[in-house]
Amino acid sequence: MIPKKDILDFYKKSPFSTKLYIKIKLRICPLLAVETHFPARGTVLDLGCGNGVFSSLLKMGSPERTVVGIDLDPNKVRQARLLEARFEGLSFREGNIAESEYPAADIVSLIDVLYLIPYEVQERILRRAFAALRPGGVLLLKDMDTRPRRKYAWNYFQETVSVKIVGFTLGSKFYFRSREDYIRLLEGIGFKVEPVPLDRGYWYPHIFFRCKKPE
Repeated sequence: MIPKKDILDFYKKSPFSTKLYIKIKLRICPLLAVETHFPARGTVLDLGCGNGVFSSLLKMGSPERTVVGIDLDPNKVRQARLLEARFEGLSFREGNIAESEYPAADIVSLIDVLYLIPYEVQERILRRAFAALRPGGVLLLKDMDTRPRRKYAWNYFQETVSVKIVGFTLGSKFYFRSREDYIRLLEGIGFKVEPVPLDRGYWYPHIFFRCKKPE
């Protein structure tokens, strides 16, 4: 696992708002644990990459990964592109992940993205991810479960503040799915699904899915 200090050192010359975001994100979200589930090499398509924080973690975790990030928000993509000069094999582009063309990939990641996207569009994105993956490739999906209820309620409140009041992320409505609903959807698309609970020690119902496309 990447030492948290290495990440904070990497961003120490960034604007205060970025450094604060990194510190909060690492405290409330198991991003470092998620990174350990990624293969050490291969082409990663990071959908909904935002300002590129997780994409940069993937490169810190293994320089042998080639990472392509796509996000709808032009301001966040502009921030993310500042990272391109610091890593070989890291690039970002602006685009709507429900409509943009996906390059062929060994790994597709969706990290806390789908809950802001309507259910029917979620399925469209997941099917397009399946099609973009090479045989034997993996989709690595991180989201929030709807249980335990107390954690789900806290997460809903926090997201309401972040999205609807502060306007930190694009979106105006939430589309959370239960673990069981995700498994049914992903298996129906053709993935072999392994759910991994990541909420222990957190106030949030973090859930992770390792989804493999058949060879």
